[in-house]
Parts: sequence; C-alpha cells; structure tokens
Amino acid sequence: MGVILCGGNSSRMGRDKGLMLREGVPWARHMADKLSPFHLPVVFSINASQVDAYSAFVPAAALVTDNVPVSGPLKGLLSVHEQFPGTDLLLLACDMLDVDGPTIGHLIASYGAGGYEFYAYQESTFFQPLCAIFTAAALERGTQEPSLQMLLRHGKTRSLAVLRSEAFRNYNSL
Repeated sequence: MGVILCGGNSSRMGRDKGLMLREGVPWARHMADKLSPFHLPVVFSINASQVDAYSAFVPAAALVTDNVPVSGPLKGLLSVHEQFPGTDLLLLACDMLDVDGPTIGHLIASYGAGGYEFYAYQESTFFQPLCAIFTAAALERGTQEPSLQMLLRHGKTRSLAVLRSEAFRNYNSL
C-alpha cells in the first residue's frame, strides 16, 4: 500500500504542502499519481485539522488521521499501520515532487526480493525514509525508536544506492 505523507505542520512552507498545486493538481494527488503505474492502493496520512480540505479531492476511506502518541513522520507511518496492521507500506512524502518512476520501481523491485524489514535509499549515513518501504511484520513488533531515521538505522534495512540525488529533493519553502 502506498502512503502519501501529508500530515506535517508545513512550518517552513507556511501553508499545507499537500494542497499546493502543480499544474493544477494538489501535490498530494500528484504524488499518489506517481504510484498508479505500480497498481498500489493509496492512502493519505493527514492530521485531524486537514480532513475537510483533503476530503475535497480524496475519498474519505483513503484518509488516515494521525492517532498515535509519537511525533514527526513516524506518527503518520504508525497511524496508517494501526489502521492496516497486516499491510506493508511504501511511504512517500507529498513534497518530494522529483521522485520518479524508476526510483519507485527500483525500491519496489528490491522489496520484491525479500529478506529485510525495511527498504530505503541511503546517501552516506543518511537514509531517505520518505521514499521507503516498511514491512508490517517489523512494525507489528513495535518500535521504541524516536524517528524514521533511527528505525531504519537499527532495523534490518536493505540499503539502496541513490542513483539520482535530485529525486529526493524536498520542497520545504517557497
């Protein structure tokens, strides 16, 4: 299942990034469209204050509101896992507009080979957690980690070489 992570505070951007438009399409929808060639069901991870705005272009069944007592992107991941406990999750941030099909396809193909808890691109010592796959089995065991980065560092993670670093650019400010 694809998870478009939209529930952040957008404090650097100053407004909800997932609702910003690219070619007339909200960023969140644009990112979900990147997953359509892979035939994954998609949900949107949001916070409670975003429900009305996202309901304008996303079916209610595809909205998952944050409901676990952690912070940051981990909150979105674990909230979706709680709602879909037996499902492996491909996490994709709504502001990573340059992620392309080959990058997603390589991640999915690596996951298909199996053998790991997590699948993520890595540059130097930094994992790219906002375009990564988190298995249900690993999340089911629970985590005491404070962040996605730590979860990937301490888990059994398949590290993938970043071939195109611009694919991981975050659009955090105007």
